[in-house]
Amino acid sequence: MKSELFSRELDTISDRSIRTFAQTALDLLPDYFYTVPASSTGKYHPAYALGDGGLVRHTKAAARFAAHLLTLEQNRQQFTPTERDCIITAILLHDGWKHGKSGGGYTIHEHPSICALWVKNEAKLSGIIPQESRDLIASGIASHMGEWNYSNRSDVVLEKPVTELQKFVHMCDYLASRKDIEVAFSNEQEAAAKAGTLEEYVMSFGKYRGQLLVDVFRTNRGYVEWMQGNMTLREPLKTYVAQLLG
Repeated sequence: MKSELFSRELDTISDRSIRTFAQTALDLLPDYFYTVPASSTGKYHPAYALGDGGLVRHTKAAARFAAHLLTLEQNRQQFTPTERDCIITAILLHDGWKHGKSGGGYTIHEHPSICALWVKNEAKLSGIIPQESRDLIASGIASHMGEWNYSNRSDVVLEKPVTELQKFVHMCDYLASRKDIEVAFSNEQEAAAKAGTLEEYVMSFGKYRGQLLVDVFRTNRGYVEWMQGNMTLREPLKTYVAQLLG
């Protein structure tokens, strides 16, 4: 399941039903969430959030900031246990529909609103947690862009954070988008380094996750060509794709 990529972050959610909600929602997110960079242009996020899987790493970083900050008494006292779990869940899902429902190549300005409505209304998420908790999670998602709530390319004006929960979610997202704050992903990087040879490389994202790259190439060369033309690939995948396409 796609949510396995966030097993550490999900473990920080104390309430079992909210954890199940977050896990189910992560599994329902579009495949592109697990492959695209955090920034379409590369201008607005640190190096670790760019390239293949960058949006996942950005999300993990924001959740890591939240988990650390919520260990402080001054922050824990602001929120109930349910609110703390809703904060983590909102952060895990906040950019889930960043490229919109069509999954184009660029960030959609109104993605916070799209995701918030989805969290509140998606039928496949019904019955897991009370609607009140869903609304709390959605509120954190809807306003996560903070003061950057308008765009010349859209008529939508996004919500600004008002409640303490909304402000906390925005703060964690903001910290995870600062170019001068680096976050280490040693375990994930070590796992990627163990990819081995071209013949042994296993896809770690998208609809072919878990399959050998060479098998994907044999059955769908066009997908590998699309990867090379539309994604910022990290090593060793970049080299392997180049080798396959000659």
